[in-house]
Amino acid sequence: MLSLPRALTAAALTGALLLTSCAGNDDADSPESTDPGSDSSERSAEEIAEQERAEEDARLREAIADQEAALAGPGEDHRAEAADVVAEMTLPERAGQVLIGEYSGTDVDSAAELIRQHHLAGVILMGHNIPGGSGSVDTEALKAQIETIASAGSSEDDDVRAVPPIISVDQEGGLVTRVGAPVREWPTPMASGAVHQSDGELWTAGQVHRFMAEDLADLGFTVTFAPNADVTIGREDPTMGSRTFGADPDGVGELAVQALRGLAHAGLAGSVKHFPGHGSVTDDSHDTLPVQQQSISELRERDWRPFADVAQAGAPMVMMGHIEVPELEAGVPSSLSSAAYDEIRQMGHDGVIVTDALNMAAIADRFGGDQAVVTALSAGADLILMPHSSPGAHAAIVAAVESGELGEDRLNEAAERVVALVLWQQELAAGQLDAGPGVATPEDLRSRMIYGPEAENGEAEDTEAQTENDSNEDPEDLDASKVARHVAAQSITLVEGECEAPLATESLQIQGGTQQDRDRFAAAAQEAGLDVGWGPVVTLLGGSTPSAGDVVVALDRPEALAESSAEAKLALYGRTAESFAALVEVLTGAEAPGALPVEVGPHSIGHTQC
Repeated sequence: MLSLPRALTAAALTGALLLTSCAGNDDADSPESTDPGSDSSERSAEEIAEQERAEEDARLREAIADQEAALAGPGEDHRAEAADVVAEMTLPERAGQVLIGEYSGTDVDSAAELIRQHHLAGVILMGHNIPGGSGSVDTEALKAQIETIASAGSSEDDDVRAVPPIISVDQEGGLVTRVGAPVREWPTPMASGAVHQSDGELWTAGQVHRFMAEDLADLGFTVTFAPNADVTIGREDPTMGSRTFGADPDGVGELAVQALRGLAHAGLAGSVKHFPGHGSVTDDSHDTLPVQQQSISELRERDWRPFADVAQAGAPMVMMGHIEVPELEAGVPSSLSSAAYDEIRQMGHDGVIVTDALNMAAIADRFGGDQAVVTALSAGADLILMPHSSPGAHAAIVAAVESGELGEDRLNEAAERVVALVLWQQELAAGQLDAGPGVATPEDLRSRMIYGPEAENGEAEDTEAQTENDSNEDPEDLDASKVARHVAAQSITLVEGECEAPLATESLQIQGGTQQDRDRFAAAAQEAGLDVGWGPVVTLLGGSTPSAGDVVVALDRPEALAESSAEAKLALYGRTAESFAALVEVLTGAEAPGALPVEVGPHSIGHTQC
């Protein structure tokens, strides 16, 4: 952590007070020092004001340090307790404690049995595990199912789990949203990048992830594998696109820290992903093994900078992707390469490193199912996500330890990190730390809109910067609806065209997009008093294929605007109802405040016509 330790902060403050109160003591033996009329021992108004500022800064530093310690991940107490817990585990229990399994459909009894039989750390819920219709969820059914999974092992007197199971999900916002309506839908992460590129605003990403996590926590989830710290290269990136915050490494790192803290503020453990960076490779690891041809120095300068920023700030978990980096270890995916795990550790990350799903083609097609699990653990993984077979993976780990192929110390280390993560998340969610759900915000931080440690020089940042509040809202009064409207309205970007020019005054025609996109857009237009069915043609782009019209609007990633034919081109970064309401505002003459977080044709990062 970059903030001053509490004891050091207090000592520094005490020293400052002593120095201030002792002003003039060097002249204690002079006649003037005993003169009743002398005011040399009295402090001036400026000195008193300086002392008050020092006291205020010290309180702010301590409040930030306490909040950071609570939100950044497991502390020493959690690690010590985890070591004791793991020391009491049998080998089969330790082997299961490093596995996150999957199950079929909504058969949660099979998931619970899988956890009980093989002592799994937990499970992940994918789209097919969510009860409900397409794009929607039966929240009561989902809560009941998660309760069944969470209680696995807790009622068996002969084999009570030491820690509860992890209940995880991929919920990033935008295109990767496993749990749908009535749970609130959020724009793509790139929307926060567009807001940040416009005016440097950071708090949006933190609050979006905080409210997203609140919904997940209410359903019973404990972990979400988000946010992405990948830096996209734009149109040549087939996988990440609008799932990233953008193409600026510094901005991506800052926003990733905000997102992690927002998740933790709501009681969930997050995981930055996908080291060594999936945004600058041109293949998808779901289908094949991408090869990253950049040099180590190039990667450290760009793709790895956000991960280094996050590691320095503190993170509960980092996800290792399936990408070959020949300069690290030729022919070996990072998820199986000790050199890749060493890079993360050298950045300062001491928490869990979880693999990306081991059932993806990058691993499953080339490196075997159960053996890949043992190889990943030996290389430095702490938690294995979605092995090809959870029972097979569990048996392979036990056998590898018994044969000496996998060091028992390495397994113990991994299990301890996973248990520490669970212990921290449980205490955070229960409001037992200095931040998290239900914990009153310290007075010094009540107007603070951003998360993260203080400045690297060890001094508290300017109080005004620490309490940035571009929303003109009291943070205590913010709710999900306000944040959703804010990020939608502030991210929309005019890439080409005239700023604040009314593009649709009476009516419009809608083309492109999905039926849901068109329905939402039509509803927003009619709400604003526009007719739908005649007038200027507004074409919605849902992917990377360009199109034409009077106005072309990119709903997700904006690169296709470069080859689209239209006088006005807009990037929306989302498909939510709030996004379409913001679009109608701009079409009827409002300013588009956002700025590009990625290059679009000749337009550079940060470009806007407004």
